[in-house]
Amino acid sequence: MCCDDGESGVGRGAQPCARTRESGQMTNNQLLGTWKLISAIAILPDGTIEPDVYGNNPVGYITYTPDSRMMVMFARSDRTPFSIDVKSPLGKDIQKLPVAELAAAFTSFNAYAGTYKINGNTVVHHIEIASIPNRLGTDLVRTFSFNGDRVTLKTPPTLSDGVVKVFELVWKRV
Repeated sequence: MCCDDGESGVGRGAQPCARTRESGQMTNNQLLGTWKLISAIAILPDGTIEPDVYGNNPVGYITYTPDSRMMVMFARSDRTPFSIDVKSPLGKDIQKLPVAELAAAFTSFNAYAGTYKINGNTVVHHIEIASIPNRLGTDLVRTFSFNGDRVTLKTPPTLSDGVVKVFELVWKRV
């Protein structure tokens, strides 16, 4: 059994655990916790790697909770600040920005949240809120593998800019 305290979701010196909604039993869930983005690459069908698809040093976090909730956000580290001091996305100041600045901010940041389900080395993110509205209600499938304190999440082959790519994001446990 991975959790020896029966309540907190983490045993003393053990792997993180989660109580599944269906059974209420503790299961080993190494994805639990918060992870910091280390790298993001694209792999083309011929094996060619496009490095730094989200910039040289992307920034971001992904979190998986014991109650099967998840959230992720990441951005390019070289994002250009707005030309005016915007205090809130809900204020009128943001509406004064040029469309090009708004587009640059949107295309350099990604976020979504919802529930997740693990099956073997696959995690399915069921999207409830997202920076890309078309993702609402969809499922994003990722395979995952661990290497020490890092987890690699890979997308299925995805059409991007007219080319099929597999996106690979490496995260380090916080």
